[in-house]
Amino acid sequence: MDIDQHYSHHTDETFLLQQLRKRYPDGPSIYQLAPLDQLHIGGIKASEKLLLQLETLKPARILEIGSGIGGLMRMLTANKAAEVVGIDITHRFNRLNQAISGLTDPATSPAVITCDARQLPFANDSFDCIIFQHSLLNIPHTDLCLQECRRVLNTEGSLLLHEVLQGPNPHSMRYPVPWASSAKQSHLITFEAMSGLLQQNNFTLERAENWSNEALQWRQRQANKEDSGKSVTALSPTKILGEAFSQMGPNVMANLNAGAVEVWQLSCHGQKL
Repeated sequence: MDIDQHYSHHTDETFLLQQLRKRYPDGPSIYQLAPLDQLHIGGIKASEKLLLQLETLKPARILEIGSGIGGLMRMLTANKAAEVVGIDITHRFNRLNQAISGLTDPATSPAVITCDARQLPFANDSFDCIIFQHSLLNIPHTDLCLQECRRVLNTEGSLLLHEVLQGPNPHSMRYPVPWASSAKQSHLITFEAMSGLLQQNNFTLERAENWSNEALQWRQRQANKEDSGKSVTALSPTKILGEAFSQMGPNVMANLNAGAVEVWQLSCHGQKL
């Protein structure tokens, strides 16, 4: 199974959209959609932290790489401070992103493109900010992706990453996880390797925060909700990831506990070329 199938194989778009219309006839809010479209570790609170950084950076044009079904894009658009473009290699996700955004109140029409992040279809210096949120972990050859990011990013533009990186005990890794059914789909690198690649591609790493403990606490709270049945709603990660999510959630917690993975937030600026 390739990465496109991993993410879209279990999704019944027609049924999901019917459920959204029935459950939220006036249109769902970004918080009501969060159990469905904020599938990264940390949920919508992690996305809110990214938005806080943008209040200082004030970019005019943002590119989100790996926009999925649009959770972060809708939050960025609601912020109304910048033009937002999203790319994802999974075309069905891009279509679902647009369909869900058309149901929200107010309805939006996100600019999304199906493409490979290692070959971005944009001119040089097209964006003021690029955001990754649990996207690099699915992209082989991280260096090629960062080269493209530097090309399309304005001089001294910002690069924000909320990413899962390889921890000190990768041999403890358990699959499946939300981003991969097996090791073939997972492309984790260490923080040290990421730092080196950023420097090689003319990025200055200005701030690095290890969010692993916070991420583990968040995953534990989610597990408690799942065990108690509180999270059983029309919207849940199973609508996107299928029944295998019952294994994925516990595996994420086990991987964080064992140090197989870490969650980092990195803030970078492009260096003058």
